[in-house]
This record gives sequence, C-alpha cells and structure tokens, in this order.
Amino acid sequence: MKEVFIVSKNTSLSNYLFLLLDEICPKTFSLALEFSNEIDLLILDTETISPDETKKYILEIPTLLFAYTKLPLLMQYTSRYDINGIIALSMEAEDILKTLQAAIENDIYYNETMIGMLFSSKANEMTEKISSLTDREIEILRLMMGDFTNEDIAKKLDLSVRTVNAHKGNIIRKIGSKTTSGLIQTLMSYSADFKNIL
Repeated sequence: MKEVFIVSKNTSLSNYLFLLLDEICPKTFSLALEFSNEIDLLILDTETISPDETKKYILEIPTLLFAYTKLPLLMQYTSRYDINGIIALSMEAEDILKTLQAAIENDIYYNETMIGMLFSSKANEMTEKISSLTDREIEILRLMMGDFTNEDIAKKLDLSVRTVNAHKGNIIRKIGSKTTSGLIQTLMSYSADFKNIL
C-alpha cells in the first residue's frame, strides 16, 4: 500500500478526499497521520493551504494539488513548485486515476482542461500579475471575489476601511484594471475555464 498524506485545514474535506481516492483506487492508499519524507504521495488542499504555507511540505515527494474550484490563484502553486498534477472535483474519475498513477510513478499528468488553464498565454500573464500581489492583497482579493463589502473585509481582517480601500487600489493597479468591477470582469474573462466558478 502507498502512504498518502493530505495537507488541509478542513478535516471533512481531507476525509472526503481520502474516500474519493479509495473509491477510484481501492486498497491502493493508506492515510498517513503525520507528515514525513517517507510518505509516497502528498496532496495539498489549495482551498485551505496557501502557496506560501506549501513550501514546508514540498520535498522530493510526488505532490498533487486538490482544487475544489479552479481559481487563478491555483497557478501560483504550479509556477513555484514541482507539482505532479491537479485533482479537481469537476474531473472525470478516469482523469483522477491517470493523475494518481502518474504521481505514484513520480511522473506528471494534467488533463486537457488543466493544461488549457495553466499554460495559455493569458493565464501565464495573469499568473505573473497575481504573483505580484502581497499575501494581504491575495486575502482581500479572495474576499472581494466572495462578494464581501469593504466593511465586511475590514471587520474580518481587523483593518480599517481606509486600509482595505488602499489594498484594493493596489490590487486593481497590479492586475491592470481601472475599477473593482473591471477587476472582477478581468479575472472572470481572461480564460473561459474560470467563467462562473470564481
């Protein structure tokens, strides 16, 4: 049996993901309870683990990303680290199986949707722009995409509304938009893969 370690701050999601692996590859994986360099496969939950938090887990271990949705921020992981593939809930079981098999053999596999998303010139350009954002700006961007108001964001992050506005201004400038609505439209339209899922 191959030992898999799932890095997530959401226990329910970790359990679900392990059950999904067990259903697709019965009796192939056992769940490691602690992280070590002896494990056979590492899966990072991109919903709860940021690209910066990821660096303490990346070793010489085959690594997959788990993406509940296909966020543009997902590209930060693949541009910073050697990732063997991405598993998304929207993928067919056959593609998940191919991704797992490649990772176990320390090979790389991305299905066509992921390749289109990760390697289009517009996606690469957007990756560079998003990579230029600070951690705080990314945090605020995620909340903006979640339809939080400036007041909600300020409360949630224990900032003043004025500080939130300053960060939003920096985000808009770095992404190359003129307004908040333009920023959201840019993020939603630069690749068809992100429409209706941001």
